[in-house]
Amino acid sequence: MKKTIISLACAALLTACGTTTTTTNTTKQTTTTATTTASKASTKANTATMQTSTFAKSLAYIRKVNDNAAYTKNIVSKIDFTINAMGKDISVGGKLYMRKDEVVRIQLTPFGLMEVGRLEFTPDYVLLINRIDKEYVKATYSELDFLKANGLDFYTLQSLFWNELFQPAKKQLTDSDLSLFKTDMNVQADRHINFVAGKLDFDWTTDVVKAQIKQTLITYAKGTQQSSTVNVDYGDFVPLGSKRFPSKEKITFNSKSFNTGKMTLLLLLNKITNDTDWDAHTAVSDKYKRISAQQFFSKLGNM
Repeated sequence: MKKTIISLACAALLTACGTTTTTTNTTKQTTTTATTTASKASTKANTATMQTSTFAKSLAYIRKVNDNAAYTKNIVSKIDFTINAMGKDISVGGKLYMRKDEVVRIQLTPFGLMEVGRLEFTPDYVLLINRIDKEYVKATYSELDFLKANGLDFYTLQSLFWNELFQPAKKQLTDSDLSLFKTDMNVQADRHINFVAGKLDFDWTTDVVKAQIKQTLITYAKGTQQSSTVNVDYGDFVPLGSKRFPSKEKITFNSKSFNTGKMTLLLLLNKITNDTDWDAHTAVSDKYKRISAQQFFSKLGNM
């Protein structure tokens, strides 16, 4: 009888020990799993916080670059203008007239005496005037190969002249628009701001200290046989109101639509003002003959 009681007691003790061991192991596993889950959640939270912080810093810098654009409605300046096209350089004096969201106009006046030509961009059309031969071209942006090949519209061209960030077909950028731009805050020299829209790839090179655009590069159909580029270099910034504006702009079009593959416009601005006393649009005389853009540029190449 005693042996039976002792045997039962031992069995009960062993069972209890086994249960305790199992319970202890289960508790350890549960604790380990909970710790791992908490660690992963903490890592994700830290990563999300870092990403949010990086995004906030990037957006703040992009806002700063955007805010450095000239706020004025009008920009008028005397210019020294040079065009390199068809393998030839033509240099002449003139004037630049720009009214925000209305027109960008270049008037060519050798020695400041008489206007010989005019190049005018408006939201709806491009106007080229040859006053010597009394001829002109009036065409939409899709009808001019060197603009169409680069996917350029009026607002894009305007922003290139105005030295500012932009998105195609938009007059003004909202904070939501700015959040779509990308930049690398780790770069401390020339910091790039990037944006992609369909076949268009935009790259702005900025001065980190001044938050100022030094160069704009637009690539159309990047990596394809139809690829073309527009590159604008800005320099010699001067005061314009509370902002600074480039007094040197070099615009280079690289496209198969040119016989030489390239056309360059160089504008050297001097005596920049905010003059408002001028007409935004040009009326062409009935005495002028309308010709095609191909005829116009062919004559330019033969000058």
